Amino acid sequence: MRIFSDIDNDGSVDPAGVRELTRANLAGVGAIVALASARGGVGKSMLAVNVAAALAMKGRKVAIVDADLNSPSITAMLGMKPRRRYPMIEGIEPAAAPHGLRVVSSDQLPGGEAPPISFAQDYDQTDGNGAEPIALAAARPAELSYRGALSRILSQSQFGAVDLLIIDLASGLDRLYALASMVALDGVLLLSHPSSHDAVDTRQAMKIGRAIGAPIAGIVENMAGFNCDGCRAVRPLWPEGDLNGVARESAVPILGRLAFEPRLADSTDRGVLFVREYASTPTAKVLADIASHVDAIVAARTRAVDTPAT
Repeated sequence: MRIFSDIDNDGSVDPAGVRELTRANLAGVGAIVALASARGGVGKSMLAVNVAAALAMKGRKVAIVDADLNSPSITAMLGMKPRRRYPMIEGIEPAAAPHGLRVVSSDQLPGGEAPPISFAQDYDQTDGNGAEPIALAAARPAELSYRGALSRILSQSQFGAVDLLIIDLASGLDRLYALASMVALDGVLLLSHPSSHDAVDTRQAMKIGRAIGAPIAGIVENMAGFNCDGCRAVRPLWPEGDLNGVARESAVPILGRLAFEPRLADSTDRGVLFVREYASTPTAKVLADIASHVDAIVAARTRAVDTPAT
């Protein structure tokens, strides 16, 4: 069975139609926050699960979309066991995760062996008459653009009434552009490393965010040093970049700086929530502070909805 079989092979979608379908489907979602980065490996998924868990432990109803569709890691980081893949009938039912979190990830969707979604734009293997061989078609569960796959996830996932939807984007600023064309974002968290190259990329992300109307809520700097328990100090891992300057010139706050914490890396591998197991550590407190900033976005959105227009 192919996922999203009603999309054209080139993944083309009508922007206005997708936005309308998505808005209707996400009517029960209070606020939508995206985690984005120009480069991979900066810790978006780690941040997503810990921020979501921190808010859920305080009573917020939170859902997560793992939008790194070919290399999903959210379910593993949450310690979720693989479930049987049920065919979609009327929509995508999110999987249940610890603390009441609801998760949609490509490794939980129906459709054969991983990876369930591929993104080739041109597929030129036919039977000589212009038709794709049946065996080849069956071996290819989905053949879509990233935008096409993400649009179907957002327009068909049955999140219900939740306070917050966190969308963990694949790396690349084009992913943020694609998402912003589908949904009205309430905030974007940009993740970066403390290197000069990442500072340049973050500055570019700010420009793109402004151009497409995606509200940049703040920057999170990951791997900002190494947390050395033995020497009781945080030591640099990278030559320091100019992230402070980028934040200052853009009038966007740095929400938190996370040192490389071996226990944090271990907890993600074991599927254990760091903010719960190591709640008293400095790193967990930084994560809790970042979660508080996200919670403020949710609260602001709730006030805006509850305040009648004059």
